[in-house]
Amino acid sequence: MDQKLLARYREYAGSEEALAVLFVKEHLVEAKGHWVDPVDFERYEMSPNNMHFRFVVGGLYPRRLQPKYPPKAAFAVNGKVDEKAYYLMVRAITWETAHTDVEQQKAAKTRPLKFEVRGVSYDRNRGNTSFFREDAPSEIKALAANLSDRTHPLWDTALQYANAPEFVYEIRTTKVY
Repeated sequence: MDQKLLARYREYAGSEEALAVLFVKEHLVEAKGHWVDPVDFERYEMSPNNMHFRFVVGGLYPRRLQPKYPPKAAFAVNGKVDEKAYYLMVRAITWETAHTDVEQQKAAKTRPLKFEVRGVSYDRNRGNTSFFREDAPSEIKALAANLSDRTHPLWDTALQYANAPEFVYEIRTTKVY
């Protein structure tokens, strides 16, 4: 096993660039059969999901080089294949092949297919003026008449019906040109 390659791949795999590549592969059908080369991207920092990007732009290069993987038997210990180690090495070799292929195509001035994927995160409840959700019982909705008086015994259960921000993420545009 090439430990230097694995170390470089692990560093890359934890980067935002790696997440941007996965994001494009997930949301852009045209990425199939191509290497994804993100040029610029911006992630939603406050989102709990690392795969929420405002945008990712870049190029799609055709796969000209094919990775050469070692046999699974090379990852056998006491007759049992270490699937995790093999999978990690396959991913690292694929990553290295992609970068080599893209660099060669850039040097040869190959024009990639350009892409742009834009997403948006917004509060579904924004602009909602009522304190309680629509599904709240009427006796709980009646508490909204005086929000400063929290002495009513229903307030213990009422807060579970309060309108809280509900953030939604969706893809708005995908372009390949």
